[in-house]
Amino acid sequence: MEPDRADVLALYERYLACCNEHRFEDLGEFVSEQVSGSGPVDGLAAYVEGVEAVCIAFPDYRWEPQHLVIEGDTIAVRLTGRGTHTGSFSGIAPTGRTISTQELVMYRVADGKIAQCWGDLYPVVRDALTASATS
Repeated sequence: MEPDRADVLALYERYLACCNEHRFEDLGEFVSEQVSGSGPVDGLAAYVEGVEAVCIAFPDYRWEPQHLVIEGDTIAVRLTGRGTHTGSFSGIAPTGRTISTQELVMYRVADGKIAQCWGDLYPVVRDALTASATS
């Protein structure tokens, strides 16, 4: 049985608020222990580490959904992100620049939690930093 659309939307909204509030220790409330997807390592600890790395490098980073589609157990969302680069990110030393990004992410929900996540956050942020450095 597919999850109710309203339940999936509510889960995602709470999850995104948790990310934007940088409450990394609470992400397990929304993300499965066995989460898999676009990172090199699966599992909740690696997932949290990836989100945390963005927020360490960009302490004011926030995600804002622009378009969101829910179909059954799948969420597709286009997000804009914005933050100031004050810490090292993916081998790039702090630049002090504020970047704005556009990210595409797909999630699959199972048993009331995000079980899979595929997104392009890291390459999008790296590209924004590289483009800013040459501008």
